[in-house]
Amino acid sequence: MQPTVIINQHRQTALVVANQGKDFLVIKLSKRKLAVTKLSIEQIKMQGYITSDYSPRLAAQSYLQHGAGVSEKAKKYLNKIIKTEFSGRLFFS
Repeated sequence: MQPTVIINQHRQTALVVANQGKDFLVIKLSKRKLAVTKLSIEQIKMQGYITSDYSPRLAAQSYLQHGAGVSEKAKKYLNKIIKTEFSGRLFFS
């Protein structure tokens, strides 16, 4: 799956990293750190997220240095994104 940066009207970004059935695994800020969260397409839309042209690799590099910390599961996805070439992006229409 193609990782994709999404952003909402509050300029909060998240990174879609995988799909799990009908849901998506998204790295976003949780209560204390960046963590992997499972969201449906409906939840993504309800939270106001739209796709961004921002590079998933640059986002992953930035997320790994986040001051609030990063969960171990999120680190695995972020490191994979940094090391892998992807083309194109997801679209949530």
